[in-house]
Amino acid sequence: MLREDFYQRQKKQFKIWSLKEWMRGFILGFASLLVILGLAYAIRSGSSLQLVRFLNQQAFPFEAILLEGAPGYSQPERARLDLARHQGMAVSMFLLTGVNISDPRTFFLGYFSHPPEGPVWLGWAYNPNDPEFEGPILEPIEPQISAGNEPQGTLIPRAADVKVGIYNTHNSESYAGNGGPERQQGENGDVVTVGETLKKALERNGVATAHSTQIHDAVDFMKAYGESVKTATQMTKDYLALKVLIDVHRDGLPPGFSKSTVKVNGREISRVMVVIGKKNPHWQKNEALAKELIALGEKKYPGLFIHNITYAADARYNQHLSDGGLLLEFGSQLNTLDEANGAAEAVAEVLADYLKKL
Repeated sequence: MLREDFYQRQKKQFKIWSLKEWMRGFILGFASLLVILGLAYAIRSGSSLQLVRFLNQQAFPFEAILLEGAPGYSQPERARLDLARHQGMAVSMFLLTGVNISDPRTFFLGYFSHPPEGPVWLGWAYNPNDPEFEGPILEPIEPQISAGNEPQGTLIPRAADVKVGIYNTHNSESYAGNGGPERQQGENGDVVTVGETLKKALERNGVATAHSTQIHDAVDFMKAYGESVKTATQMTKDYLALKVLIDVHRDGLPPGFSKSTVKVNGREISRVMVVIGKKNPHWQKNEALAKELIALGEKKYPGLFIHNITYAADARYNQHLSDGGLLLEFGSQLNTLDEANGAAEAVAEVLADYLKKL
C-alpha cells in the first residue's frame, strides 16, 4: 500500500512537472519567435538597419567587465571604462525608450512635429540610426608622434603658404541619395571626395590648401578621433601658417526625415552644419570663426549653412589643436555626392572671402 501510494504520487508529480515544462517551453518559444519576427520586420523596414550595423561593428567589452570587478587594477584605465559605460548606457537607453540621454531634446520628439527647417536642428548629438555615439572624446592634448609613425595620407609637401588643412575623421562615410552605400567600411568614402572638392575649389580661389586622405576609422569607428588627432596635429606642425583646420563629415538622420538642400545658382546642393566641441579651452575662438563664416555665407548664398551651430559639451573633435578648428557636416546620408560637392564649392568661396580679410 505504501509502495503503491508512493508510485501514484510519483506518477502524478511527473505528469504535473511535464505539463509545466511543456507550457514553459511553449511560452519561451513563442516569445523568441516574436522577438525574431520583430527584429526581421525592423531590419526589413529599415528602422533598425543602421543600429544593427553599428552593434555588429563593436566588440563585446569582456576586458572592461573584468576590470570593473578589480577596482585596484582598473584605475589606470578609468577614463576608458567610463567611456565604455557611457556608450553602453546610451545605446541601451535608446533601444528601450528611443531617447538619447546625451541630448535632452530627444525627450520631446514624440510630442512635436518636425520643424519647418528640417531635421538638421537636432544636431550631431541625435543620430540614432547612424549613431556617432562618440561620447566624451578626449584626444590626447599632445600626442606622441615619432618620425617613423607620421600619418601617410596625401599631404602636400611642407609649404609656408598653406592656409587651410582638411582631413576626414570618419573616412568611410558616404552618400546614399543615389542608391549607394551609406558607408564604405575600411575605405575612403564619399566624404573624402567632398574634402578633395573643397581643396580644389579653395585653390581655384587662390587659397593654398592641404588635404589628408589618411584613413582613421577602418579598425574601430568609435575610436576614429584617437587616430585623426595624429593627422590633425601633424598638419599643424607641417603648415605653420595654417588658419583653418576642417574635419569634413556628413550627418546621419533617422527614418522618417528627408534630406535638406538649398538652391544655389540654380543647383540643388546640401546644407552645411557646423559642430563645435566645448571641452576645449579656446572653443569660443572656434565659435567666433564659425559665426563669421555663417554670416558671410548667408550674405553670399542664403541657406547654405544651418543658422544654429551645434554644440557638444563633452567633446572637442580635435578643435583644441587650432583656433580655426571646425567640424563641417555636408548634408546627410540621404543627400547625393553631387549635392555635397556643390556645397563644398560654395563653402570654398565663402572661406576664401573670409581669409582675404585677414
